[in-house]
Amino acid sequence: MICLTFLDKGLGSLLQHFYFKIRHGEQGRTNYAIDSCISEMVILGSSRAAHHYVSPVISDIFKTSCYNAGKDKQRMIYCLAMLNMLYKRYSPKEIILDMNPTAFERNENGMDELATLLPYYSSHPEIRSVLDQRNRFEWIKAKSILYCFNSLPLKIIFNNLSNQRDANEISGYVPLVIQKELIPVAPENLPPSQPMDNGIVEIFRNIIQLAKAHHTKLYIVVSPIYFHLPKNLPSMIIAKSICLEERIPFLDYGQDPRFLAHGPEMFLDMGHLNDSSAILFSTILACDLNKIR
Repeated sequence: MICLTFLDKGLGSLLQHFYFKIRHGEQGRTNYAIDSCISEMVILGSSRAAHHYVSPVISDIFKTSCYNAGKDKQRMIYCLAMLNMLYKRYSPKEIILDMNPTAFERNENGMDELATLLPYYSSHPEIRSVLDQRNRFEWIKAKSILYCFNSLPLKIIFNNLSNQRDANEISGYVPLVIQKELIPVAPENLPPSQPMDNGIVEIFRNIIQLAKAHHTKLYIVVSPIYFHLPKNLPSMIIAKSICLEERIPFLDYGQDPRFLAHGPEMFLDMGHLNDSSAILFSTILACDLNKIR
């Protein structure tokens, strides 16, 4: 047990040191957002945030600094954890939260996506209550540094040996240029709704209250998606109701004809805009937000 403890502390501390040195690629963008970003505006959300909001375009129109901290395969609870870490260091003046049209639906993967934040467990106590929701023994397992860096050693080695950046990445925005799937000529119906997860709804409320407590202007935005969205989509109804109640601007571009009317040419896949469309969307959004700021 003594040997295992020393091995965990020694090797774990080594991994931790080189992990936080990464300043390129997806891990590097997360590190920067957490420990270095001082932009007046921050964008949060999943891959739709990371690839739909062109930071330089928004920054130019708003005449302010802007950083895109969106991350692939993440949901609302990741955004709450990120906010907690940001506010520990500084308070952005404005935050754009990209919301998936089905954000409040139950997910079979539970909280598994939060594993990406485990490397920050020991250095950021403000997110432990969030990460501990993964399972009831998480706080015990997280005492092992190696556990927090599980599956990451090869990525850490590669990213420290390579300075390869994402193509055309700037201020956190990563353009999508590689076609991932065949897109139908016309948008299809969204898959049937799953039951609502009241826990995620509560997380959404917590994000709003956290932003208000730090006097940050929060905007909830639904970016374009290549699906037909029903008018009674539960997540959208709930989100609009909460935003109305809390006086939070809610901007819905999910079915914007300026994108859907052109068919698949403006999308890279069913859920994501291509680079040129992301530039157009960012321009439209920034101009609209300028009217209500």
